[in-house]
Amino acid sequence: MHYVSYNSDNTLLDKPLTISEINQLLKAFIRERFYNICLVGEISSFRPSANGHWYFTLKDEKSQISAVMFRSANAMCPFTPCDGDLVEVTGNLDVYEVRGTYQIIIQSMKHAGLGAILAQLQKKKEYYQSLGWFDPDGKPHIPLYPKNIGVITASTGAAIKDILDTTGRRAPSVDITIYPVLVQGESAPAMIAAAIRQANELSISDVLIVGRGGGSIEDLLPFSSDEVLKAVHESEIPVISAVGHEIDTSLCDYVATRRAITPTDAAVIATEGYYSLRESLRKTEKELREGMRMRLYRASASIPSEAYISTLIARKTVAVHIPSPDALSRLLRAKTDSALMRLGYAADSIADSIAAKTVQAEGKLRDTDDEMMRALKEKTASLFAELRECTLRLPLSLESIYLRKKSLLDAFSMPSMLQEIRLKYSRGQERIRFCADKNVLAVSGKYKEACSRFSAARAESEALSPVSVLSRGYAIVEKTDGTIVRNRKDVRADETVTIILEKDRLKAKIEGE
Repeated sequence: MHYVSYNSDNTLLDKPLTISEINQLLKAFIRERFYNICLVGEISSFRPSANGHWYFTLKDEKSQISAVMFRSANAMCPFTPCDGDLVEVTGNLDVYEVRGTYQIIIQSMKHAGLGAILAQLQKKKEYYQSLGWFDPDGKPHIPLYPKNIGVITASTGAAIKDILDTTGRRAPSVDITIYPVLVQGESAPAMIAAAIRQANELSISDVLIVGRGGGSIEDLLPFSSDEVLKAVHESEIPVISAVGHEIDTSLCDYVATRRAITPTDAAVIATEGYYSLRESLRKTEKELREGMRMRLYRASASIPSEAYISTLIARKTVAVHIPSPDALSRLLRAKTDSALMRLGYAADSIADSIAAKTVQAEGKLRDTDDEMMRALKEKTASLFAELRECTLRLPLSLESIYLRKKSLLDAFSMPSMLQEIRLKYSRGQERIRFCADKNVLAVSGKYKEACSRFSAARAESEALSPVSVLSRGYAIVEKTDGTIVRNRKDVRADETVTIILEKDRLKAKIEGE
C-alpha cells in the first residue's frame, strides 16, 4: 500500500493528491490521535447483521456518528442494546476509505441510563395509565362478524397489502374502507387522529385497524402522540393497534381495544369469527358428503342389477306362461319405473337430511361457543374462590400450630421440671438415705428424659414458628395500620406497605393495577 509523504511542518508536498491518498492521510491522522476515546450517546437505527456484527448510530441533541461493534467485541457486552438506549462506549475512530466516511469502532459498551425518547414515553405512559385509559373495562368489544373493516394507514406499503391479502383470504365477503394517512413525520399525528374521528362520524366500519409497518423508535412516535391517543380513547368503534413488528411497542397499543403484533395479525384478529365459522362449516360439509356418499352407496346396492333382473325374468318365463312379448315389456317397464321412483325418493331424502344437518350444525356451533364461555367463566370463578379460601386458611393454620406448640413448650419448661424434681427429692429424702444409688439413677433418668422432651418440643416449635418460616425465604406484607395483606384486594395503587423479612424490613409502594 502506497502512502503519500508530508514534511516536518505537516504541510503536504506540493503536488496533486488522489482521493485514495487524502483518505489514507485522514485515516492515519485520525487513528493516531483518536484512540481509546469514550463517548456517550443515544442508540438509533440498531441493526444486527447475519454474521453477528452490530451496526447503529450514536446521537445527541445536535449531531450523530456511525458506529460498529464487531462480533468479537459484542460477545463480551452484558446486554443487547436497542433503539433509545443511552450508552457509554469506548473505542477508536477509523476512516472507511472506500466511501470517505468515518465511524467509531466500539470495543466496550455499558448502559448510561434510558434515552431521552424512552424516558419521555415512559413518563407519558404512567400519566395515561393513571387516567385509566389502559383499563380494558369500558372499551368497545370487537364484533365477531364485522361487515366492514376500516384501515387507517399509509396508502402504499407492505402494511395495507398484508391486511388486504389476509382479509381477502380469510373473509372475502367483508368490505374494507381505507383511510389513507401519513404514518411518520410532523403532520402524521394530526392526520391519524382526524382519520379516526372521521371513521366514527361516518359509522361505516365495525372495527378499525390503526398501524403501519416496522421502523425505528423515532418513526413510530406519531402513534404515541397525545392527539392519536385521545382519538383512540374517544373512538366508539373498537380499535386494533398494529404498529410495527412484534418487538415494537407504542402507547397506542395500550389505549386500543386490542394490540396486534403485526398488520397481518390485526387482519387475523378482525376476521377470526368468519374464519372459525368457515372452518366449522367446511368440517360439517365434509362429514355430510361422507354420509351422503355412504347412503347413496347403500341405496344403489339395494337396486337389483341388470344381470339379476335378466336371470329373474328367465326363471319367471320358464315357470310362468307369459302370453306375449308385449306383456313382458310392460312388466319390465313397471319394474324399472318402480326402481327409479325409489331411487328418486332416496335422493330427496338424502338432500333433506343434508340441509337439516347443516342447519343443526350451525345451531350447535353457536350453542357450543356460548356453553364453552359460560363453563370457562364458572370454572375460573370456582378456582379463584378455592385459591382465596386456601390463602385465608394458611395463616390461621400456622398461628394455631404455633400456639399449640408454644403451650407444649411452656408445659415442659425447665423451672417446672426442676421444681418437680426438688419436691420428689424432699419427699423421698428418707428413702434416698437407704437406696441412694437406685434413687439417684432414677432421678437422673427422669431428668434426662425431661430434657430430651423439652429439646424436641422446642425444636418442633421453632421449626413451625413464623420466624423459621421467614428464614426459609418467605415474607409477610403488612399495611401501615398493622394489618396483614392476604390478597391483592387488601391494597390499593400508590399505597405504601412494609415487607417483613427474617432480619430486615423493607418499604414498598404498590404500582400498577
